[in-house]
Amino acid sequence: MLRQAVRSTLNRRASLLVSRSCSSSSPTPPLLPHDLTMTASAESSSSSRHFARLQQAVQRLTPLALAETKWDNVGIMVEAPEPATPTPTPRTKVVCCIDLTTHVCDAALAQPDVFAILTYHPPIFSGLKSLSLSNPLQRSLLRCIAAGVSVYTIHTAADNAIGGVNDYMGSGLLQFAGVETDPDGMCWPSPEPSGESSLAALSPAKDVPEGQEGAGGGRIVRLAESAKGGRALSRNEVVRAVKQRLNLQYLQAAWSPTGADEIKTVAICAGSGSGVLKGVNADLYLTGEMGHHDILAANAAGIHVLCCNHSATERPWLSYFAPRLQDALNQLAAGDGADRYEVQVSSEDREPLEVV
Repeated sequence: MLRQAVRSTLNRRASLLVSRSCSSSSPTPPLLPHDLTMTASAESSSSSRHFARLQQAVQRLTPLALAETKWDNVGIMVEAPEPATPTPTPRTKVVCCIDLTTHVCDAALAQPDVFAILTYHPPIFSGLKSLSLSNPLQRSLLRCIAAGVSVYTIHTAADNAIGGVNDYMGSGLLQFAGVETDPDGMCWPSPEPSGESSLAALSPAKDVPEGQEGAGGGRIVRLAESAKGGRALSRNEVVRAVKQRLNLQYLQAAWSPTGADEIKTVAICAGSGSGVLKGVNADLYLTGEMGHHDILAANAAGIHVLCCNHSATERPWLSYFAPRLQDALNQLAAGDGADRYEVQVSSEDREPLEVV
C-alpha cells in the first residue's frame, strides 16, 4: 500500500509539472530542486498555505541565516503535496522532534490533523542517490510524502539563535546562581561583555537578522556577584543546576585535577562540543558529548567537562520552543478565522541511550 501511495503521489506531481511545461509557448529549462520547491509552494492548497506560515514562523524564532550552512542542512527536507484522500479534520498541527525516528513518524502520521513535522536534526544530511523503503529513515520520509506531511529542519539555526538551545542551557546555570530571568526562566545574551553574570556567544554571528543581536555559535556563561544577582558555583552546584535544567538523573563528569573548585566560567555547546569548545578558555565545558582525547586535553588544561548525552542537551528546549512556535503561527493566521494551529512535542522522541 505504501509503495502504491508513494508512486501515485509522485506520478501526480510529475504529470502536473509536465502539463505546465507543455502549455508554455517558450522553451522551459529543466526543473532544478529549488524550482520544484517553488512550484509546489505556488499550488493553491491548504497544505502549502500552512507550510508557508510554518516557514515564516520559524524565521521569526530561529532564522535559517544563523545556521552553519557550510556543513549543516536546514530548512525544507520534504515539501509534501496535498494528500490524495481528503482528511476528516483540518490539518493544522505541527509535531516537533529531535530525530525523525520510525516511532516519531508512526505517532505523527496516526494523527490526521498533522500537516508538518519539524525536526531538529536533518533527516537528509548529505546528497541522496535514491530513496528506498528498505532504509528506515528514507522510509519515514516516503511515508510522510504519501501522507501529505511536510518535514522541516532547524538544527544549528536553533543552536545559534537568541532564545535557542544553547541559551536555554546557559540560562539554567544563571537562574540557579540567582540571576533574574524572564518568567520562562530565560536570560538573553549580551553583545557586550561586562563584569556581571552574563551569557554571550562564543562565536558571535555577523550580519544577524533584526532581533538576533548577540546570536552566534556556542555560549559562555560568566558567574559573578553583582547588584543584579549571581555568584560563582561549586562543581556540585553546577551538576545540580544542569540536572535540574535538562531533567536528568545522571550525567558524566571529567574533573580536572588542576581545575577550579569554584566555577566562574562555563563554555556551552549543545550536542557534540569537541569542535566548538576546542581551545576555549573556561573553568568548565558543558556539552552533550566529546571525543575521548578532547576530554583528556581539556582536563590537562585545567578544564572540567560535563557530558549529558547528545540529544539530552537538545530535547528539553523543545518544550520551551513549541508554545512560542504555536503563538507565532497563530499570530500569522490572525486574519484567517478558519486556521488555528497547534504545535506538539512528540512523546515518541527520546534519548536513545540509557543507564543500565
